[in-house]
Amino acid sequence: MGKSIRRPDHRHSVILASASPRRAELLRSAGIHVDIRPCHKPEPVHKPASVDVELWPVCLAHYKAAAVFQALRNTNAGRSRHTVIGADTIVELGGRIINKASNASRARAILRMLSGRTHRVITGVAVITTDQTHLISATATCRMRRLSSTVLEQYIAGGLWRGKAGAYGIQDHSDPLVELISGDMTTVMGLPMPPLLELLHHVGVLMR
Repeated sequence: MGKSIRRPDHRHSVILASASPRRAELLRSAGIHVDIRPCHKPEPVHKPASVDVELWPVCLAHYKAAAVFQALRNTNAGRSRHTVIGADTIVELGGRIINKASNASRARAILRMLSGRTHRVITGVAVITTDQTHLISATATCRMRRLSSTVLEQYIAGGLWRGKAGAYGIQDHSDPLVELISGDMTTVMGLPMPPLLELLHHVGVLMR
């Protein structure tokens, strides 16, 4: 992404509707000051049959961004100009959505399922301003190397599976479990930066 600092328009306050430290770091690494306000509204768990897999993370991203934007409007903070960014990432294997693992046992089962197989990582992003809503979807294709029992148990014991779609973080391991085949690394990390930065320029949050 380079080291150049992008100048924010200080009339806008950029809010990240996510507790993900990886997403916050991606934005800050791009020179964007961001305030963290996670969505605390319970999000839908099951994808409706009428919604395509590719659209589901976009729907969840919009759900979270809209909830935080509305909460800001209901407070004194609503008097300022806010740009709220929501995001959601899913792993898809053979048409099946693999959600975050709730415990070590589930993480182990997910990693065994992905071991030696190619899968897709889809990240949806919603950017909401006072008068606009924009949606982004980005897809990356990854392949997990075949995991030995020793590697699998070491990874589970290290706890790096927590809070991550597919129970892994592509950036977390010195000996990567996953190879990026196509797409952008930041999509797998949870925030597709190239299209997001272009959009933030377009809506006037960033100045070139």
